[in-house]
Amino acid sequence: MFRFRLQRVLELRQEAEQAASRTLGVARDAADEARRTQDELAQLHETSRQEIGATQQREPRIGHLQQLGVVLQSLETRLEGAVEQVQVADGVVAEAQSKLELAARDRRVLDRLKERHATVWRAEEAHKDRLQMDEIALARFGRKQESRDDERASSNSHVGAQQGAAPRNDGQTR
Repeated sequence: MFRFRLQRVLELRQEAEQAASRTLGVARDAADEARRTQDELAQLHETSRQEIGATQQREPRIGHLQQLGVVLQSLETRLEGAVEQVQVADGVVAEAQSKLELAARDRRVLDRLKERHATVWRAEEAHKDRLQMDEIALARFGRKQESRDDERASSNSHVGAQQGAAPRNDGQTR
């Protein structure tokens, strides 16, 4: 059975990669939420600007225009803050992405090392199996050879015993 000595380290690297992946997911969700907030504020800002423009076309009241101006100024400030939050969130996403790539690279290095060790182990096991099969084949060959030699020896001694016990009749009388 193949056993990779650095298996625990590989498992830790896999866990680190999964944690980095989760962190990236959370960072992307936060960045998406920051973008949605920015888009909503941008839409509200645009709507307020259009309302100010429409109000200026009609008979504007100074108090109403001032109130819209204050709201518009507040929206611009919030929109700038939202833009900064999106930039920060994008930076967090980029950092999380680079950490994930680094964790994945570290895990792949150990995966390749494990595969190389497994390949070497399989080659060694195949070599051991071949040696064992060769030993078995040689042992069988040796036993067959001994069996044949025993059969020949017993056959020769049996034939010799029969020839020595029987009278020779080669055409001469004694």
